[in-house]
Amino acid sequence: MTLIRSIGQQWSKSILAHRLALTLRQSEAVQQLFAGATSLTTVTNTIAALTFAEGEPLWLPPLESGDDSHLADSVTLNCLFSASRLLFIKELEQGELAQSEHLVLAISFNWSQQLANNDIGATISEDIKQLCNLLQTIHFQLEQVRIDKRRSNRNMGC
Repeated sequence: MTLIRSIGQQWSKSILAHRLALTLRQSEAVQQLFAGATSLTTVTNTIAALTFAEGEPLWLPPLESGDDSHLADSVTLNCLFSASRLLFIKELEQGELAQSEHLVLAISFNWSQQLANNDIGATISEDIKQLCNLLQTIHFQLEQVRIDKRRSNRNMGC
């Protein structure tokens, strides 16, 4: 039974990665991040894997394999937050991230800013506002850690 559950979860990850790619492809700010060697597919597979890292999330709606529609903004935001939270911890503990992981953090920050800025006139739920604020906090805290690390490394050579 564990094998069947594992295969089912892998299938759900692949569907999520595909639908994330469809959703993120709409954003021009996200598209501008892909000038390097890492593809959108690699990044969305990373996000899907991190989203399922602790098992299937309760907030994730059932994903159908034939459904090629975009994900709701709230689902995309939750996926990006789940991935960013784990990458935040990884960078603090291990110090280095892969290029696709850096892109996940950059996309998360851009997506949260875009979502917050697009809905200034409209009312967005408190949960979405809170996740946007948390993603922006993660971004700024990691930037500060990186700056401190560069300063520390620069001062060691003197």
